[in-house]
Amino acid sequence: MFDNTVDSILNDILTDLLNEDPNVDVSQGSPDYISAKAFASALWGLENRGKYLSTQIVPGPNMERNGLEEWASARGIILNPSESDASLLARLRFNLRRPPAGGNKYDYVTWARAASSDIADAWTVPRGQGPGTVDLIVLAKAATTGSEIPSSDLLATVRGYIVDLCPDVVEYLRVLAPEVLLQDVTINRTDADYPAAQAIADITSSLASYLPGQILYPDSLKVLALGGGNGNAPVTAPAAPVEPTAYQMIRPGVINVT
Repeated sequence: MFDNTVDSILNDILTDLLNEDPNVDVSQGSPDYISAKAFASALWGLENRGKYLSTQIVPGPNMERNGLEEWASARGIILNPSESDASLLARLRFNLRRPPAGGNKYDYVTWARAASSDIADAWTVPRGQGPGTVDLIVLAKAATTGSEIPSSDLLATVRGYIVDLCPDVVEYLRVLAPEVLLQDVTINRTDADYPAAQAIADITSSLASYLPGQILYPDSLKVLALGGGNGNAPVTAPAAPVEPTAYQMIRPGVINVT
């Protein structure tokens, strides 16, 4: 915002004085110089105070930890002392973007993220077990838990936090780990300059990011196998689109690209 230094502000003030009166004495130690220096210091202080305050009004990457925690507490977000500022900010921003709205399906995602900093994402299945029920599938942060599949303790933590927030019409809430659907891939390329090892890495990375219920189309694998270039890449496995249930997420199995 403000990148001025005391010296740059002082130089601007002295320049203005000389423009008004070329004969003014602005040598170091003169009365005009001392007054200008004091004024420059005051302006610099005001600018930087304003800069600091602007980073503390709304949650952002430069907000101090105590500010983030105050915002999070006001939004009902459970705090974890070992959580990084960036992680807490991400959870807080998600909560602000999707504030509670009477218990709709997005609220459960917001609540899951608020329940623990170890939750990477969540998906809601309204009426998963019939009227008056909700199923919530949650994904853990592998970087902090060691696996993207949440532990039973983490599932219990999330459910314990959400169950008191559910609308009265919800009679039963299930919090579940996603079911992993391993998918093998076999592709035989022709006229392809794209390295096979890179194609395998790209396909593996892509499948590792699939969300619960996300459909896998063979044509998307073909594009990855060719690196977006020309050529042909018949996909022999899977031979047809793979359609997981809302409780399943595709993950890479054995990937063969020749």
